Order: sequence, then structure tokens, then C-alpha cells
Amino acid sequence: MRILHTSDWHLGKNFYSKKLTSAQLKLFESEFFPLIKDVKPDVVIVSGDIMDKPNPDYESQQLFKEILYKLGQEGILTILILGNHDSKRVTLYKEFLQSVGLFLIDDLSWVKTPLKVTSKKGENVYFYCMPYMDIYELREGINTFWKDLKRRLTLFTNKEEVELSDLFKQLVYFLNYEKVKKPAVFIGHFAIEKGEFTGEESSIKTIGMEELVPVGIFKDFDLMLMGHLHRVQKLFNKVYYSGTPMPYSFEEAEVKKGVWLIELKCEKVTKEEFVPLSSPVRFKVLKGKFNELIRFPKDDSYIKVVLEDETPILHPFERLRSVFPNLLVLEYENQDKIVSSAQVTQLSTEEFFSLNEEELFKNFYFTVENKAPSSSLLDLFRDYLEEFKKASLKL
Repeated sequence: MRILHTSDWHLGKNFYSKKLTSAQLKLFESEFFPLIKDVKPDVVIVSGDIMDKPNPDYESQQLFKEILYKLGQEGILTILILGNHDSKRVTLYKEFLQSVGLFLIDDLSWVKTPLKVTSKKGENVYFYCMPYMDIYELREGINTFWKDLKRRLTLFTNKEEVELSDLFKQLVYFLNYEKVKKPAVFIGHFAIEKGEFTGEESSIKTIGMEELVPVGIFKDFDLMLMGHLHRVQKLFNKVYYSGTPMPYSFEEAEVKKGVWLIELKCEKVTKEEFVPLSSPVRFKVLKGKFNELIRFPKDDSYIKVVLEDETPILHPFERLRSVFPNLLVLEYENQDKIVSSAQVTQLSTEEFFSLNEEELFKNFYFTVENKAPSSSLLDLFRDYLEEFKKASLKL
């Protein structure tokens, strides 16, 4: 069984006011679908956070529709589960889409009765598809789908506070009661212990730190294809996170992004490969002094600038936009050490109001440029000041 695993698409993502929809479309057209044509997987797995917002706008929904259409054209069975960013708007037409091999999972039906997929070589694999649910949804779902069992979910009556791990233990207990079918692949959207976060993930707990679920709960599964964590990683020799298909933060500008290609045979992973995808937009972090950066060649990448200047620069963002049209973030490296105007001049309130116009200008210029104005600049200032005074008298 050849499996292509991807996750956390976040279609319709906004990046510092820049809509990434067109870049995401280009990524799928130029990288993702050519890869599918090349490797010809038996199944494609999308482990949640398909959309970036529970109520996606029209443009984002159009992008999702286009991706589903092309997946249908490829004729490859695809399993997509909901993540914590998704709502059931995504699965509105799930019954219809199953007829063309697209399975959109929003409840526990494909956990109770795993999805049986047969590879081109005739091997069967059972996919246990677990969409993201909050604690209360998961409790209700377990009670609904396993209501025929004598041992019901009692954790909410026996404990004051129930953790996500408790519910997973109960769920897996029911699965083992009915016997997990092999080879067994678990698809989920949450954080497994020892998983590495990027800081961009939205917590799946309302209060407090996010819970890391012990991997031991899932010991009867041969492979786990997970979503939620944005960085590619492999844990415990059977847990795979594909991460986001392209960078969604400047901190990940140089981090490889892509998908997992995994081959499963007789309950064992026989081959694995992380296949990088090239982002259609470049993300860069530039550090330096303002006078150096303003001389850079024009660059249309999405830019974050970290200024190394130790004194404030007048309107640095607007001025650097002439060089970097897509400048999105500007900050000082030593923000706490940046000297304010008041600190530069070191004037008391009485001293400040006793200054004449020329002295005020000298103090202002020194604050911005960290040097005294030239004689020619002072002459120009005096000329403009004289014109201003004459115009004021006429008024």
C-alpha cells in the first residue's frame, strides 16, 4: 500500500494581511498534483485543518472545490478528516463525494467501522479515521456509536476533570473490544507526546496548556498519520506528521515543507520518504542597519526586517517599502534598548519649552539621524522658517 500523507493545508490563510489563496493554488497545481501523477499512490491522506477558518470565504471555498475536483479526476481514493480549524461546512456534500472516492470524515463512523482500502497489488489496509472533536463532542460520539456495549463511558461521573487522553483510552478500549483489524492505520488531528510545536498551532484546549496524548494508548495500531503540528516529524517509529505544505510563519522560512510518501506491507512500514514541495512565494528575514538595507536591490519576497540600529529611524517601514514592496514586519533587534526622543535630548519639560525653533529642529534631527545637521541643512531650515513666519503674519 503506497500512501501519500499531507495535512494542515489552511486554505485561505491570511499572512500579515496578505491572502495566500493564489499561492496555495499554485502550490497544488505546480507541485502537489504533478507529484501525485508521478508516484501514483493508492491513497491520499489529509489529516485535518483543511481550511484556515471555520467559516471560510467564497474564494477559499472555490480553492477547496478546485482541489477536490482535481483529486476526483486523478481517481485516487482520498481521505480527509476535520481539524480544529475546520467546521462541518467542509463536509456538507460528503455522501455525494464518496461516490467518486473522496471521503470527508466529520464523525466517529469511520473509527467504529474502519475504511477498508485495497492496494493495486491486492493488499487490504484498514484506516481508522478520527476527526478533531472537543471533549464534549467526543464523549457524546463515543456514547452514541458504542451505545450497544454494556460498559459505557463513566469517566465524567467518576472524575471531576476529564482529559483528552482519558477519552482516547476509552475509545481504544472499545476498538480493542471489537478487535482492531490489521494492518491498522490511525488518522487523527492532535498532539502526540514529544511532538514539536512551531508556535503557530491554535491550541486544541480552551484553558491551560495543550495536552500531549501518550502514544502507548495506540499500541495496537501499525501506523499513525497525524495532523495539527506544523513541522514535519516522525515519532516512535510509527507516528508521522507531515506539517504544513508551505511556510506560514517567518520562523519557518528556511524549514523544508512537503509531504510523506509511505509504503506499508504486512503491518510494517517498508519505505518512507519526505518529499519537499517548493513554495511559490519566498519568505525572508533580513537583518541589518537601515542605511544598508535601503540600498538592497528590489525584492518582491515576503519580508521581515530586523533593524540593528540603536536609535529610532524616521518612518523606516514606509521608506523600506520602496525596496521591499511586500515588507510585512519590521522590528528592532534591541527594542528594549532603543533610546526614545526624550532620552536623547535629556531635557526637562521646562528646558524643552524654552527652546526656540532652531534648537528644537537640531534636537529632532539628532534623534532621527544620531548626528548634528549640516550647515547647508540649517540654512535651508532657516529659509523655510522665515517663509512660514511671513505667511503666519499675513493670516
